[in-house]
Parts: sequence; structure tokens; C-alpha cells
Amino acid sequence: MMKKIFYYFIILLAIMATATVVFFDDLAKNAVESYAQRSLNTPVKVTELRSDWSAKKINIDFIEVKNPSNFNNENAFVLNHLSATLANETQDKLIVLDQLEFDGLLFTLEQDQGKVNLVELLKKLDQQSIQTKDKVSVQKSTGKLPYRLKIKTLSLINTQLFVDTQWFKETVKVPDIIIVNFGNDQGILLAQVGPELMKLALRHIQTEVEKNGLRLSEQEIKESARRQIRGKLDELGADLDNKARKWLNKLGL
Repeated sequence: MMKKIFYYFIILLAIMATATVVFFDDLAKNAVESYAQRSLNTPVKVTELRSDWSAKKINIDFIEVKNPSNFNNENAFVLNHLSATLANETQDKLIVLDQLEFDGLLFTLEQDQGKVNLVELLKKLDQQSIQTKDKVSVQKSTGKLPYRLKIKTLSLINTQLFVDTQWFKETVKVPDIIIVNFGNDQGILLAQVGPELMKLALRHIQTEVEKNGLRLSEQEIKESARRQIRGKLDELGADLDNKARKWLNKLGL
């Protein structure tokens, strides 16, 4: 009787282990989507998550992060591929990654009623981080240590920014970013990872946008001047002849 119970117990464990392996990717994908949505307070879609237990590696394909409400574009940014490899040094409350790579980030920058979509997302991430810090303070007072993350090699490659404004529509390529020992030896709080990564990407994006800033300013000034001059000339109605319009076109207005 005891042998039968033991065998049934072993079979049950085997079935549970198999189910865990088979359904782990779907469960993990749902967990990633749920965590991202809570952090950003906006819908997030993960197309596929694949795990390789032997290599301690996870691959995620095509992540879509929806724009906050009141913005025109559907997505604030999309990511073609993410890969992460767990390091052997992972222990207790410190998660160590050998590498975390973001390949093919495409941010869309737009403004509506004085608000910038990426800044709004960053505010939400920061707010989530503040709330988590408060929870961590409570946990520490009870002797519980929070989870922290350290990344040996962090890479953001093939990153682009699509600027979508009234007078300036262009895709800006951002140089690859490679950081060693992200989080230092002690690691950073898990809830701070999202805000810090986004700040990191936006800082590099800002540098590239500033390089294109003169062109952007010229375009805005040119468009403003064109509208003002044409508005004045249009008031003349029939008195505005083709010569005047051709003259404006020669000036590039």
C-alpha cells in the first residue's frame, strides 16, 4: 500500500514538473505583461516568451507598450527582441544577470496639449518606484530584505526614435549603449530597474535629438514664418498674383 502511494506521489510530481516546463513560458509571459502594465499603467503586449532552462536564458519577442491616453500614435515604444541570461552568482535576494540585451527599441515621441508621451510614461514609472520604496521601508522594519538586481552587461542596440510633431517627422538613430556592472555590486531594487533603464535610454535619445535640434528649430521657424506671410498675403485676396507666390516658393516658404 505504501509503495503504491509512493509511486502515485512520484507520478504526480513528474506530471507537475512536466506541466511547469510546458506551461512556464505562457505563465511567465502573462506575468511580464501584468508587471509591465502595473508599472506603466498602460496596456503592454508580449507576443512570445521562450525559455531555455539548460542555458538559464529567456528570450522575449516583440513587446508593444501602448501610448498614454490622448496621444495619436498607438504605441509609445516597441521592442523587437529581449534576451536575458541568469548568472550562477544569483543567491537569496540578489538576482544576477550575465547579460540583458534590448535589440530593436523604437520610441515614438509626440506632444499633445503641452505633454510629452515618453515623459508621462517616465512619471508613472517613477511613481511606481516611490510606492515600492515605501513598501521596502516597511519590509526592512520587519526584517524582510527586498529583491535586488545586478546586470553584468547591459546592452541597448539598434535603438531608434521617431519624432512625430507638426513640423518635424523623422527617425533618429541612437548609438548602441553598453554598460558593465549595472546596479553595482549590491544591485538595485527591482522596482527601480524600469525607471532607470528608461531614463538611461531617454538620456542618450536626448543627446541625439539635440544634435538634430538646429534642423528642428529651423523647420519650426520656417513653418511659422510661412504661415504668417501667407496669411498676410491671403488677406489681399485677388491682389495676390502668381509672381508673389513664386517669390515665396523661391525663398523656400
